[in-house]
Amino acid sequence: MAMTDFWQDLRWGEQHHSDFLKEYKDQWVAIVGKKVVASGSNLADVKQKAQTKTGKINIPLLYVDCGEHIYGQS
Repeated sequence: MAMTDFWQDLRWGEQHHSDFLKEYKDQWVAIVGKKVVASGSNLADVKQKAQTKTGKINIPLLYVDCGEHIYGQS
């Protein structure tokens, strides 16, 4: 993956954070080609799953935090 692809996918993920809340709340997501290719609560597992699925090594990983941990809301 070219580094420009990495940064484009990272920016795309950041821009779609609110969209991810419904399906991926409090999970890690791996993004390749402006798509979520793996998700879960364990960062290492998500990274490994995404690498195996895509054959890529450098994959943007984002945590989809809903803010409850910061603000104490439920």
